[in-house]
Amino acid sequence: MILRILMALIILPVLCVLIFLKNPYFFIGLAILTLTIALNEIYVMASKKNFKPFFILGNFFAMLLYFIVIYNAEKIYFAGFFALVIMISFIMVILSKKTFYFQKIISTIMPVIYVGFLGLFGIKLRLLENGSYYIFLLLFITYMYDAGAYFVGSAIGKHKLIPEISPGKTIEGCAGGVLIALFFTIIINYLFLPKWLLGQNQIIHLIVLSILLSITGQAGDISASLVKRFFGVKNSSEIIPGHGGVLDKIDSSLFNAPVLFFYIKFFIF
Repeated sequence: MILRILMALIILPVLCVLIFLKNPYFFIGLAILTLTIALNEIYVMASKKNFKPFFILGNFFAMLLYFIVIYNAEKIYFAGFFALVIMISFIMVILSKKTFYFQKIISTIMPVIYVGFLGLFGIKLRLLENGSYYIFLLLFITYMYDAGAYFVGSAIGKHKLIPEISPGKTIEGCAGGVLIALFFTIIINYLFLPKWLLGQNQIIHLIVLSILLSITGQAGDISASLVKRFFGVKNSSEIIPGHGGVLDKIDSSLFNAPVLFFYIKFFIF
């Protein structure tokens, strides 16, 4: 626990500085690095299960996807991207002349969709006007829920949420996480957030987002647990002392980033 807290005290200030730098590409660079590590954590887990994904090809696809977003390419390029991914993956298997390599296609493409495609919405959020505050809001609600669910669940959790996939999660922890995320998000609204960030009904939007992102973030957490349970590991890696892997830290944000992005697009802009 002490190591976990010390690592958080080191990482969080650096993250906050990068989020609020005027130039968005410092944060975007960190985001791409983070997503790349998470992607390769899944590839390593898959390799140990003998799925043997195409590492280089998968990383190339992910990088291409990020740059399409950064340069704000037209929507047709996204369709072209996915067509390219599918065709090249099949061609690689055909050239190998090994039909059982078909599983390599799935183990290469699915992690790119899971980590790369969901993760790109974090990049898109930062590129919006006031993107720094949206990223801050995304991470603040996500980790307030996560911390609240952990501490409440540890203290009074009795009823398991989905023990078959994530035995540590409890219904009491989830409820406590929602309440704590809601409470601290309202406080941060008055202490830090600009009053114009989410329009005239900002407090209502924050209440809705606190509940919504708590739910989808929990779904993201359990989804990562599903992946890890399938591969037979507890953590995606041990790259962050006391915290496990990068995927372990961003699993909830991967689900929350597209939810927040489309919420802003539909209800704020």
